[in-house]
Amino acid sequence: MDEHLERQYLEVELYEKIIVRERRRKAILICLAFSLFLFLCGIPVYNERLPKWESLKAARKIAVEIERLKTESLHLKKPLQLSILDGGLLKVEQVSGCGIPSDELATAQELISEKKWARADGGVALLSEADAKRLHLNFTVRQICFDPVNGLSSSKTKKVIVLVPVKDLAESRLDRASYVELETSSARTTIN
Repeated sequence: MDEHLERQYLEVELYEKIIVRERRRKAILICLAFSLFLFLCGIPVYNERLPKWESLKAARKIAVEIERLKTESLHLKKPLQLSILDGGLLKVEQVSGCGIPSDELATAQELISEKKWARADGGVALLSEADAKRLHLNFTVRQICFDPVNGLSSSKTKKVIVLVPVKDLAESRLDRASYVELETSSARTTIN
């Protein structure tokens, strides 16, 4: 009789181990399926937000260069001009003066630095003046001149640098664009 009970006890123990193993396997499969579901649901969100993230990254690089321009200008005690060129280049030059009328445009005296602000594949572009006028953006600029005495080139209004994902230019879509705003005299930068 004892052998019979012992055998039943072992069978029940074995059966319980099999049930626990099956439950664990089901739980792992459910967790994996749920994780895969969340991953697949996140792909469209990632693809939608990636252009905005790239334009924000480029805007941060330009904002850092503007701050560096102000620091260098104060250190050298000479006006410096930052030009944002197509192809993702930033060019900082020493100029004879800021705020000179456009017919007597300040001539560059010395190239201070040249840096890249965008990748070579052209995922982000600077909004052109024609596109800015078409989209009713009045304060967009491509050049910033900072004078250590007068600050941002005698401007009464704020200046804005608009960076747009290239795919959005054709659709005139500005919701994923990034903006580097410059206050008037102090050239305090804000990224949106």
